[in-house]
Amino acid sequence: MTPTSPTSPSATLAFPTASAPGAPSTARSLPISGAVLPLNQYPWPCWAGMYACEVFDFSTSREGAIEVTLTWDGAPRALRVQLYWVGGSLAHEDIAPAGGPSRISFLRPRMEAADYRLRVVSLEPESAIPLTLTLTY
Repeated sequence: MTPTSPTSPSATLAFPTASAPGAPSTARSLPISGAVLPLNQYPWPCWAGMYACEVFDFSTSREGAIEVTLTWDGAPRALRVQLYWVGGSLAHEDIAPAGGPSRISFLRPRMEAADYRLRVVSLEPESAIPLTLTLTY
């Protein structure tokens, strides 16, 4: 899984499926290190016509939970994480709490096998924000 711009071809990652009903879970954890750059480093705003973001596309090959954790160093930041069905609607959105920990985490317990898009949005147009995004499926 790699970041993609909203208009470039999607980077796709397919996770393995269980070999048989009742087989041990094949869920994997994928950490991704990156950054949301200052808005002026992108050719155009990625979200709401005003904000910078990094986009990560992935595919799942079986029904199951999707867990997303975003962390960064330092003080609280104005960040949000959005999970979409590719070409479709918003499945989940979470916002960093003001004054809270340097972390956003959520679990969607039952998601179908499909193509998905994670979007990390920075509401701080002047800042580069290094981050680690962990996807577990």
